[in-house]
Amino acid sequence: MKSIKTFFLCTLLASPLTAADKPNILFILCDDLGYGDIGVFNQKAREKADEADKPWFSTPNIDQLAADGIQLRAHYVAAPVCAPSRASLFAGQHQGNAAIRNNQFDKALPNQPTLASTLKQAGYHTALIGKWGLQGKGKNPSSWPAYPTKRGFDYFLGGVRHKDGHEHYPADLIHFKKRAEVWEQNQEIGAKLKGCYTTDLFTAASKKWLIEHQQTSPDQPFFLFLSYDTPHAATQIATMPYPKGLGVKGGMQWLGKDGKMINTASNKPDSYIHPDYSERKYDHDNDPSTPLQPWTEVAKRYASSIRRIDNSVADLLQTIKDLGVDQNTVVIFSSDHGPSKESYIEQPLKPGFFDSFGPFTGIKRDCWEGGIRPGALARWPGVIKAGSITQSPSQMHDWMATLCDIAKAPTPAVTDGVSLLPTLTGKGQQQPSSIYVEYYEHKKTPAYPEFPAARRNAKRGQMQVVREGNLKAIRYNVETASTPFMVFDVVKDPQESTNLAGQKGIPSQFHWLTASARLHGTNKSAKRPYDGLAIPAIDAAQAPQLVRQSIEGKFPYAIRISDPSVPSESVKTLNTKAITGNTQFTGAIKVNQQGRYQFSLPKGVRGVLRIHGIVVADTDSAESNQRGGKLNLTEGLHPFTLSVRTSGQAVESALLWKTPGTQEAAAIPAEALTAK
Repeated sequence: MKSIKTFFLCTLLASPLTAADKPNILFILCDDLGYGDIGVFNQKAREKADEADKPWFSTPNIDQLAADGIQLRAHYVAAPVCAPSRASLFAGQHQGNAAIRNNQFDKALPNQPTLASTLKQAGYHTALIGKWGLQGKGKNPSSWPAYPTKRGFDYFLGGVRHKDGHEHYPADLIHFKKRAEVWEQNQEIGAKLKGCYTTDLFTAASKKWLIEHQQTSPDQPFFLFLSYDTPHAATQIATMPYPKGLGVKGGMQWLGKDGKMINTASNKPDSYIHPDYSERKYDHDNDPSTPLQPWTEVAKRYASSIRRIDNSVADLLQTIKDLGVDQNTVVIFSSDHGPSKESYIEQPLKPGFFDSFGPFTGIKRDCWEGGIRPGALARWPGVIKAGSITQSPSQMHDWMATLCDIAKAPTPAVTDGVSLLPTLTGKGQQQPSSIYVEYYEHKKTPAYPEFPAARRNAKRGQMQVVREGNLKAIRYNVETASTPFMVFDVVKDPQESTNLAGQKGIPSQFHWLTASARLHGTNKSAKRPYDGLAIPAIDAAQAPQLVRQSIEGKFPYAIRISDPSVPSESVKTLNTKAITGNTQFTGAIKVNQQGRYQFSLPKGVRGVLRIHGIVVADTDSAESNQRGGKLNLTEGLHPFTLSVRTSGQAVESALLWKTPGTQEAAAIPAEALTAK
């Protein structure tokens, strides 16, 4: 019992917390920033090569962040466009389970555990500053069902609607007839933001929030999610040079006055080209005999907007140093997907000008590496070794489990990811992440000369991706469940130019169809050609015996029990103990014939059922109507995990099923729960 008590004391959410117990977390997410836009990932190599036909720009402060921590060079997003990517991040679910998919902008993030709510329940002071876009139908905070403060954030300032992130001067009407809305808590403040550039605005607001937090709650850890809406879409730039000095007394400052909300608000919006780029020239035709030409206007703007983010990163890092919390703050930096070609000025934005997609193929809305692999950086002094680089694959939904691990909070059972702490710290065995992407887009991959010829103008359509080790299986324009996968070694072949499918030593099509089927949960709002595909059973030798683990305590959600110190007991039925706490069953369900099986949790049982990698039922989340679900299963054994939140009474059978041809749900018999 000692190990259970120890675990419980570590995860008891109601216990008093201090900043010394748990580190602060600053998560910075950019919008449409490509892998190739980061110095250490790509631009520094272009600078070193010094070739006239390959222009480059600098991100010195982001590079320093990388030097002080770790580069996650094989970090993937969940989808190649913002809404599903961000939804998967906040919910901790890949696109096979997430509620928001494809181009479902402004759809409500479900009321289930989120990054913010889990950390808030763990004692953190939480804030979101910047872009949201997951609010649902409505017109204001009272009517939006998933306004940020309803999804775990104590404080919010930013753009709620998707379209508000397309204009980086909310009050100045540069590109749109109606000004963008910016909300602070329950008040719309956009009209007060004359001359405010959103990168500056969100940086100043973040610094203000950090300073006030340390003044009022210095012993409480914080989680600040800074969600920039740049360099996306508008290719807009700042009003003036970045203010001198950095940190609490310098750099970007919040003034709080109408028309002068921040110290860079001015009557010269969208005007400041960084001097490093104002006179740059390049070889436009790859002909040394012709004169060099100035960079295009849109290229100067793009580089300047990213340099502004870079300045802001330095300002924020100096702020936490000035506040004395630098050594106890985890800083994470990434982007929501690959670079875009969108531009609201006359000149088109060309991602190939700087190779914003890095060494990869594809851009935003592509499932090639360039669209879904922006990489990430993480810094945690004294814990993450400075100068570290990892090529270990990870994905956006892994941050939920990781941040719960960092915060010493239990991971919600409804989430998919694994903790990346072993990778970040270099200690312990890293569990492999489930790298999975699905997305639909009717347009084609651009025919950029930097991309392999076979990828140019490729019809996207329904796309699906699974990665295992160095191999990535991907299929484009999926029209039937059996559309074949292409297979690439993305370590040796990052451009995905040589299809290895069918070659000796490469897993078969059946392998990839099986791997993807075990991760794809159907969603009525995002139908796929492979919905309802029969999910193959696992090999009998791999089937786990049915075990039960229990932890006493009051938990705000059904939890994933992964601590090896929690004892497991072999059982024959799905009976829970009469405890207040959480019971988790792990085992395999034996299916005697292929068919559609319906699974459900009995009325009054709060829990989460996962079969293979698919969340089949969730009766634990506040608004969930997913009492049960159907799966087409082949004959054989299918692994499952069932996590149940109990409140003092035992449940005789925590899971019911309807087998093919039956009408009534019944408890799963013991013989169907015995693997051998």
